[in-house]
Amino acid sequence: MTRLALLRSIAAAFLLLVLSPASPAHASSCPTGTVFNPITKVRWTCIFPITIGGVKIGTGDKLGKALDAQSSSSPICACRKGATFWFGVKVSFWSPNRMVDVVTEPGCMMALGVDLMPTHGKLQGSQSSIADGTNTRKMFAQMHYYISPVWKMLDMFTDLPCFQDDGFDVALITEVLPTWQSGTLGAIIQPEGILFGNPAAGLACMADSAAAAAGKVLDPLFWCMGSWGATYPIAGDIHFDDSVEAWAGLAARGTFMMGRLGALTISSTDGCSFKAQPIWTKSRYKLQLMEPVKGGSCVNIGRPGSLWSSAKHAPGKDNAQFMLFEKTICCAGVSVP
Repeated sequence: MTRLALLRSIAAAFLLLVLSPASPAHASSCPTGTVFNPITKVRWTCIFPITIGGVKIGTGDKLGKALDAQSSSSPICACRKGATFWFGVKVSFWSPNRMVDVVTEPGCMMALGVDLMPTHGKLQGSQSSIADGTNTRKMFAQMHYYISPVWKMLDMFTDLPCFQDDGFDVALITEVLPTWQSGTLGAIIQPEGILFGNPAAGLACMADSAAAAAGKVLDPLFWCMGSWGATYPIAGDIHFDDSVEAWAGLAARGTFMMGRLGALTISSTDGCSFKAQPIWTKSRYKLQLMEPVKGGSCVNIGRPGSLWSSAKHAPGKDNAQFMLFEKTICCAGVSVP
């Protein structure tokens, strides 16, 4: 049985338990006015810098320049797909392709503005203090991952060959995953996580945290999320001092989980195709907070909340929505018969 098939079997049994009417119904209250609007909610400056044939357009900020490390220096490209051959120039930019909800009310689909599923008071998010003599707390929340091809929704740049022809879709909701509710169960699906639960792996994450504070990422340390914590265990629990930073950590962990489930792809460095990404390349992603307060810029994976999360947690608003920008490299050219 494959990993995905095993996960589906566990999820089916879990749904029977959660959606059982034995408990009194508890309808989650979704915040109003959160339906996704690409015009007003996306921070469009995050698409910069754009590189066309080696020429950079848009200066961007220091963080944007650091995150642009995947841009190719070779301006000319040639591709072949089946019987189709084309050559042209390389174009690279940050594309808003995915959205992520991090919610304390299970079933609350912020991008859709609806309560998708009654959970009868179960699977609720929570915050608690850890009795270890520190001020660290623990948060639990659900995650929803959407395929949201904004360029296609706006009917822009659809003639470029490097765009995936996907429609809007809900790719994953963690309410149906028992592994998200418990890190112990998650170890059944992700047994490799045991390898990173040791002091040496934790010390390596300190270097990743320092790099993230400078606007950089260390791709080889895939089990680290800078100041946001660790990718393992792949579950909804995360330690935090800053709620906004914890939301970002769960959004990033959900993205990593999509790769482990075989549902994450990135554009190839030659700009000709998309390839599977079972282990994420962190430098290819950055996040923009859309709810409860629209973020002023995008942040790299693991960037300390003290540098960007100030005044982003509106009182009484404990659900968050992020736009995930992906680094896109495209060979834009002319087909040859």
